[in-house]
Amino acid sequence: MSMRWIAVSAAATCLLLNGMATAQDAPKAPSKAPEVKTPEVKGDRHDEVLGRVLRVTKLNDCTVKNLKGEKIGEIEDLVIDRDEGVVAYGVLSFGGFLGIGEKLFAVPFNSLTRTKDEGVVVMDVTKEQLERAPSFAKDSWPEFDRAYGTTLSEFYKTTPYWQVRADAAQDPARLPKDALDKDHLRAHGCCRATQAIGMKVEDTTGKNLGDVNDLVVDDATGRVVYGVLSFGGFLGMGDKLFAIPWHALRQSAKADDKFVLDVPKDKLEAAPGFDKKTWPNMADHRWGLDIHKYYGENPYWDAKGEHHGTPSGS
Repeated sequence: MSMRWIAVSAAATCLLLNGMATAQDAPKAPSKAPEVKTPEVKGDRHDEVLGRVLRVTKLNDCTVKNLKGEKIGEIEDLVIDRDEGVVAYGVLSFGGFLGIGEKLFAVPFNSLTRTKDEGVVVMDVTKEQLERAPSFAKDSWPEFDRAYGTTLSEFYKTTPYWQVRADAAQDPARLPKDALDKDHLRAHGCCRATQAIGMKVEDTTGKNLGDVNDLVVDDATGRVVYGVLSFGGFLGMGDKLFAIPWHALRQSAKADDKFVLDVPKDKLEAAPGFDKKTWPNMADHRWGLDIHKYYGENPYWDAKGEHHGTPSGS
């Protein structure tokens, strides 16, 4: 009897060991992958530009913080290279941080990092660095030529914006002028954003069309994408604004404080506009495509965005 139990026990032990070996040899079921939540998409937002477009009037007075989250200053103005169509520099004040409120500091725009808060940008800089940084008096602005720009880029250890733009497609109409400037020393038509806003806009005959109400920039790249114009006196539509692709506007050859828009009056009268109190979503590709097509321009997010074409329907 005891021998029978011993045999049964031995058999049971073999079955148990065999089951354990089988379980060890069997392939393991793959572990469940962590759940990845797909970002919620409201409407058709896939048609929007990656990044953000902002009005210059909203960028001015933005708070500047350091990496510690401390407020170190404010954006007082922006310097725009009208030829390149980019924001070249942010002009900052660090009065409360450095105790020198009468001075301004031009910093490369690409040294400013945007945040989720449209009213805040971040700059990786220390107080000791700012105390040595190039500065100027509020009533004595420098000429923003390539030499001064190189000084700023070297100090803040950034790539000069004109080198960043060198890889982008260039407008052939500007090549001869740039080719003569081998050392890139000319100022390239830089102007203060606060001065560009309010500039007069004329047609090709010199007749006044209106003025610049605001500028719109892609704050991820610094590219100026639209000039927002008011044609109140010309078209009798003072309650409407019109977004014009930046490269449809030309600097006047007769005056530095004027732009030229080569669009017939009847086309401007039929141009898409919007109410001053209700701005469209200017990051929307669909809206932007319609605007660029109307004025015969390639979309600014396109690699050929600087091409000047023929206005649609003209």
